Amino acid sequence: MRSTPSDARRPWLLGLALLLVVAPACGDDGGASTGGETAGDTDGTTGGTDTDAGTDSDAGTDTDAGTETDTTGAIDEGPWDSFDERPCPSGSFLTYENFGGPFINSNCTGCHHSGLGDGERQKAPLGVDFDTVALIRAQADRIWARSGDQNDTMPPAGPPGADERALLGEWLACGAPTAADLME
Repeated sequence: MRSTPSDARRPWLLGLALLLVVAPACGDDGGASTGGETAGDTDGTTGGTDTDAGTDSDAGTDTDAGTETDTTGAIDEGPWDSFDERPCPSGSFLTYENFGGPFINSNCTGCHHSGLGDGERQKAPLGVDFDTVALIRAQADRIWARSGDQNDTMPPAGPPGADERALLGEWLACGAPTAADLME
C-alpha cells in the first residue's frame, strides 16, 4: 500500500469535489465573442466581487484566493480590471490535474472543444477551444475575462460560484500550470 501525506491528497480531493459538484453548462454567449471582453462588459456591471475562498481556521479570519502581498507589504485583494493585473499568489498549489482540467471540462468544453462542429457548440465561436493546456494558456486572458474572479458571464447557463471563480483566476494567473510544471 502506498503511503501519501494528507497534504498531497488535498488537491486531488478538491478536483474531485469540483468535478462532482459543478454541472456542465453552455449556451448563447450573447454574441460578445470578440476576445476583447472585460469584466461585466455585457451589462455595464462587474458582477459579484466576493472572491473569498475560505476561512483560516487558526486565526478565524477570511483568506482570499486572490490576495497577494507585493514588495511594499500592501495586499492586493482585487477585483482586478484586467488579467494582466491579476497576481499569482505565492505558494499556489493549483494545477491542471487538481483544478484546471476538472473546472474547464465541467464548465467549458461542452461548447468549447475542437471536436464539436458548428451546430454542436451552442453558438461558441469555432476555434475558441479549451481541450488542451496549450489552448487554455493561449486564451487565458479571455477565459479570465468571462469566468475568473469577479467575472461571471460564462457559462451562460449560470456561472460557477465565487469561490470556484477565484480559484480559476488564481490558476490562470499562475500560468495554468500542470503538476509537471510545479515539479520543475
